[in-house]
Amino acid sequence: MARITVPKLEASSFKGWTFVLVAGVVLALLAIIDRGGLGEITTANGSTGCELEVMTDQLNVRSGPSPGAALVETLTRGMRVDGTKVVTDGFRELEAGRWAADAFLSPLPGSDCA
Repeated sequence: MARITVPKLEASSFKGWTFVLVAGVVLALLAIIDRGGLGEITTANGSTGCELEVMTDQLNVRSGPSPGAALVETLTRGMRVDGTKVVTDGFRELEAGRWAADAFLSPLPGSDCA
């Protein structure tokens, strides 16, 4: 395993744009780690009883049941998400009030999505 060595920091280290850049990168990495890492952002945990698998290369998740609603995130083939039984205008409601095109979601065996 690689060893990370942190250099000794002095007062002059905290001046200028270099510090701002380094601090920004560190904070961005901490935010990515906090939300679950770089891999799957959204995963099913069975909390709704309806678990779905994405069946297309990229699936847009929107804030409402419409192609014109704001884009919230993009899911990729094979990702699993929790959904509800609610389908409106071809969009299925996912957990947390998000919506995705139902035609590209497949219920997992044993899920109650109907």
